[in-house]
Formats: sequence, C-alpha cells, structure tokens
Amino acid sequence: MKKLTVLLVALLASSTMFAQTCIDDAWQCLRQNQAPKAKKFIESCMEAYPDNAQVWLMKANVYVSLYNSEQAKLDKDPNYVSRYPDALMIANEAFVKALQLDKNVQPKTNMLGAIDGQRLCAEPIYQLGIESLKKGDYQKALDYFTLAAKNFELGKSSTNAAMAYVQAALIYRDKLNDKENSSAMFAKAIANKKDFADAYVELYYLYLEMNDTVRCGTTIENALKNVPADKQNSLAEPMMNYYSMTNQGEKLLALCDTVILNNPKDVNMAAVCANYLSNYKSFAKAEEILNKALAAEPNNFKLNEQMGYRYYEEMQSLEEQAAQYIKDKKYNEAIALRNSPEMKDLVQKGYEWANKAYNIDPDHLDNMLHLRQLMVKLGMTVPQELNDKINARQR
Repeated sequence: MKKLTVLLVALLASSTMFAQTCIDDAWQCLRQNQAPKAKKFIESCMEAYPDNAQVWLMKANVYVSLYNSEQAKLDKDPNYVSRYPDALMIANEAFVKALQLDKNVQPKTNMLGAIDGQRLCAEPIYQLGIESLKKGDYQKALDYFTLAAKNFELGKSSTNAAMAYVQAALIYRDKLNDKENSSAMFAKAIANKKDFADAYVELYYLYLEMNDTVRCGTTIENALKNVPADKQNSLAEPMMNYYSMTNQGEKLLALCDTVILNNPKDVNMAAVCANYLSNYKSFAKAEEILNKALAAEPNNFKLNEQMGYRYYEEMQSLEEQAAQYIKDKKYNEAIALRNSPEMKDLVQKGYEWANKAYNIDPDHLDNMLHLRQLMVKLGMTVPQELNDKINARQR
C-alpha cells in the first residue's frame, strides 16, 4: 500500500511539473509580446490540465494580451477585422474559472491575478455593451453590462457599477419588455450608489407603469432618505405624482411651495407644479404659480398651455358635478350649472389660454384637443387645419 501511495504522489508531482512547464512556455511568449504563440501553448495546457487553476489564470492573461494587441491594430487601422473578437470575454471567464478552482491562485511575475484581471476587464466590457447597444444587439449588450457591473463591484467602483446596472435595466425595460428584471437591475444600481437620484426616478415610473403603488411609495421613501436635499430636484415630479395619486393634498401643496421657492426661475418646474395642482383641483394655487411665472415669460408655451389646462380642468369638474345631478335625477340643477356664468367664464378663459398656447406652438396634441373641445362648447367653427392636425397625430 505504501508503494502505491508513493507512486501516486510521484505521478501527481510529475503532472504538476509538466503543467508548470507549459504554463512557463506561455508566460515566456507573453514576456516577448508573442500572444498568438502563447495561445497555442496554453491551448495544449488546457487539453491536458483542464482543472488546473494556474492554467486557467495563464489562459486569462494570454487572452488579455490578445485583446490588447487587437486594440492596438484597430487604433492604427479602423478597418482592421479582429481575429479574436471574443478575447476579452474569454479572458474574463478564465479569471472566474481560476478562482473557482483555487480561491488563492497566484499569478506569475508581471501577470494579472484573478481579481485584478476582472477589475481591469470591467471598463472595456462596458464599452462593448455600448457598441452592441448601438448595433441593436440588445441581448449581447445586456450580457456585457451585467458582467461589467459585477466586475466594477469587485473593484469597489460603485458609481460605475451603478451606471452599468442602469444600462441593463433600460434594456430590460425598453427593449425586452421585462419589467421585473428591469426593476431588479435598478435596485442593484441603487444598492451600489444609494444617492443615485435618477435611478430612483426611473424605478418609480417603472413601478407606476406596473400599477404597484406600494413599491412606488417605498421608492419615494428610500430616495428621500438617501439622496441629499440639494440633489433632490429630480425627485420633485415623481413625488408630486405619488402625492396626487395617493390623495395626499397637504404634502402636494407643501412640496410645490418648496420646489417653487428653491427654483424661482425654473418655468418648467412651475408648469409641472401647476399641472399636478390642477389635477388635484387646487385651481387657485395652480393659477397663482402660473401668473408669477408668466410675468417673467409671457410667451412660454408650457405656461400658457397649463393656464388653459387649469381652466379646462375646473370646467371638467363642473361637468362632473352636472353629470352627478343627472344621475340623481336633478335635471334642473344640471341644466342651471351647465348654463351658469361660472361655467361660461371657465370655458371662455380656457379657450383664450389654449388658443394663445396654440399660436405659440401648434404641434402639441393635448392642447389641440382641449382647444377644439372648448371651441365646440363656445359654438365656434373648428378650423379644418386644426382638425387635420389632430387627425394626423391620432392615426
């Protein structure tokens, strides 16, 4: 039994020695900038020693060298056709495999270790994702971005990891129509960069599209907890949406006051606030905000449109009240409300502002629809041009 044990140890030592020899051959080739030759040696090694961590680590280094030499040729000649288009991915897979076989595997002198190698691959793999995205190869781009994100995480590069996960999330959402995986990728982006305001915004609207009010609320809460106050501007609109959707009027009004106070010259934010306030039937507050903004920019389309929308929405609220009267068989009250001076005033003012907005920019469908409806209510003839534009946009 002893003789057999000694023989087995001798055979293992011999096998390790031969594996080391072919690793050394590949190593020497790399030191002499002969990556293709090193590739031949390492392929022979792989056939004989497929479970040797050192072999896998050297393979990774060989393919990194091949990738670098290919990039140098492409820099000199953009028309060069790469002989090893998957070199970087093969290198990354080999680094991972080496660690799986031996978590303590060490590189030879001037070679990359398994962890450092994956970190180094992160940025170029991310760029491969960008290139694949431009070409419309979304699945391949997704593979590149998720791998790049993991490699960035290894390097403690949290911001870069977050950006890579966002790219993956956008592909799942916009190209593959996979909302659950998209939300998971946005969540990973936020886990890497907790103050990533834009990721919270994208995640909020994704949950809104999924009709998941609970996760909408959780996203807003986490964003307010983790994003510094001076970076919360982009959170304002989803917060307004959430407070309006969940009937939290006091919070909506307070938020609009804060946003306008902090952004006194931002007419776009004034228009956004007015829109949500009108939806929430806070018509006087919406008008107050719009009047201040219009004093500075009287010909701004969004401001004029929203002022028209403010009167249109109040008119609609009276129409809803009249409809309820009819439902309750209070026909006289319904007729009186629809013919009231208040209703006529709202229709007239709504028309004037919507028409002004249309004259500033005649290509916005919502404003065109409101304008046409208000003209009909006023008994006006709707121009054929307006009808044609609406019909063209609705096809």
